[in-house]
Amino acid sequence: MNCTANTMELILISHPDFFKGETVIVSSLLDRYNFTFHLRKPEASEQELIDYLDEIPEALHSKIVLHNEIEVFSNFKLKGMHFSGAKREHGKQLATSIRKGTSCHSIREIKSLGKAFDYVYLSPIFESISKPGYQGNLNMEEIKMFLKESRQSKVYALGGINASSIAQLETFPFDGLVVLGAVWTRDPFKNQDLISSNFREIHSTIHNLYEESNS
Repeated sequence: MNCTANTMELILISHPDFFKGETVIVSSLLDRYNFTFHLRKPEASEQELIDYLDEIPEALHSKIVLHNEIEVFSNFKLKGMHFSGAKREHGKQLATSIRKGTSCHSIREIKSLGKAFDYVYLSPIFESISKPGYQGNLNMEEIKMFLKESRQSKVYALGGINASSIAQLETFPFDGLVVLGAVWTRDPFKNQDLISSNFREIHSTIHNLYEESNS
């Protein structure tokens, strides 16, 4: 399995906290752009997640992946489920027909999963934007070699991905790029006017680098 430039996926992870007006912004972005939205709210209750999804038009649910909460997932027709490392075993118990992924922090960890997951996050590629000071010790040349090999799962780059850093990954055959802090800012409620423009810039950068160059 190898990524080709015109199949680069874009994934947006939700801000970890709820804020007023969030589902309106998310619905607008999902309606206008081709990407996958990952709903990750670590402190949320099941009912809060259900209410959140109810506020997004059902026609857009097929572009949403839910993190960890299997019971909530069963109430909706979503794109799939994502599991943290701590809850990874729950994912292995789901039917193979359900698209599922998990988070990894090394190539060795990815290889240990076999065929259990359709895709994985690999992080942090660069210093995290949402978690200042969080940076790993990934060997980028090792990653490049691994990505060129035949793989069981797709690999998505996470950590410090923004409009400027994307170009540094052009020669790495990742299957997708995952963004978070570069879109939401540290205070999304106060910066709602920036969120759509931040996302648009990243989406445009990916289009220019990976799609137009192959057209």
